[in-house]
Amino acid sequence: RNVTVSPRKKAARKLEVPVLIKLDPAPRRHLRIGAGYGTDTGPRFSLDYRDLNFLKRGRELKADLNISSRIQALGAAYIVPSAGSIDSFNEVKLDLKREDVPTYKTKLASIEGNRTRSFGRGRIGGAYIKIQKEDSTIGDQRTKARLVMPGFRFSARRYDNVIRPTKGYRYSLDLKATHRVLGSSLSFIQFVADGDTVIPLPWRLSIVSRFKAGITLQSQAFEEMPASLRFFAGGSRSVRGYSYQSLGPKDSGGNVIGGKNILVGSLELDRAIFTNWGVAAFFDAGNAFDRLTDFTLYKGAGIGVRYFTKIGAIRLDLARQVGVSHPGYRVHVTVGFEQ
Repeated sequence: RNVTVSPRKKAARKLEVPVLIKLDPAPRRHLRIGAGYGTDTGPRFSLDYRDLNFLKRGRELKADLNISSRIQALGAAYIVPSAGSIDSFNEVKLDLKREDVPTYKTKLASIEGNRTRSFGRGRIGGAYIKIQKEDSTIGDQRTKARLVMPGFRFSARRYDNVIRPTKGYRYSLDLKATHRVLGSSLSFIQFVADGDTVIPLPWRLSIVSRFKAGITLQSQAFEEMPASLRFFAGGSRSVRGYSYQSLGPKDSGGNVIGGKNILVGSLELDRAIFTNWGVAAFFDAGNAFDRLTDFTLYKGAGIGVRYFTKIGAIRLDLARQVGVSHPGYRVHVTVGFEQ
């Protein structure tokens, strides 16, 4: 927690100066309480518990509780670190989640084992196997899925500042698949990539770009796919100007039921003002879809205000739908770190 570095000048010899470093240990256990608000989630509350030396064996136990008006999630993980790197570890985690949005309702339980290793500064990747049970109601469709999904993940992150980056990038890649021979109720292969970049410009300007792309290859009827594995667009982290998860293919009754694929991009010009303020102008575009021949590009543009605090940015965006006969406006608000 506290680090004291003291050069021992009197013991210096030639060009070498001994240094004495004193370390005070950080608390073994942490409990963090958080609160925020987002247009996508509504008011939200979180509890984050960490035991960094569980059973005094150098293992980590963590538990997270996230509650909002639309999403409730409880997770726990047991982590065994590797000796070579702080970012390399073996992990077993359990997740329970319930999501209730206008487009769908879903409940899932999953257990996952993964082996994650470091590939250098800010880069981690590894293999995992996830067992998941999920019940979903999407439009008039009801699905009950049982899944055994092996997969691979890789991510990289490098920013000059975590709270208010002026340059840097982040991206993640996730490839997973399953088959009935593994005991799953359906078979598919799915790949998802997403990320963002911050590029500095003169006069305290910066360009922030964001993308998400996903593709699903599936042999049986799409109606068997649960909500968590379908793609939807719309919302503050997708196409602004549209409500959360409101864009995608529709059924015969006009209900949005999600798609096999997704393609979303955003371009934003930010201008820093004073110490903690900023303004932005943005353009978003994208949609979820089943086939490129049926791909409809939804667009939104607008302006925003940002206020940066120690708990994350407060973001207020006013977005207008673009390219539709009767465009509407939508306000997107996010307070605190996004989930």
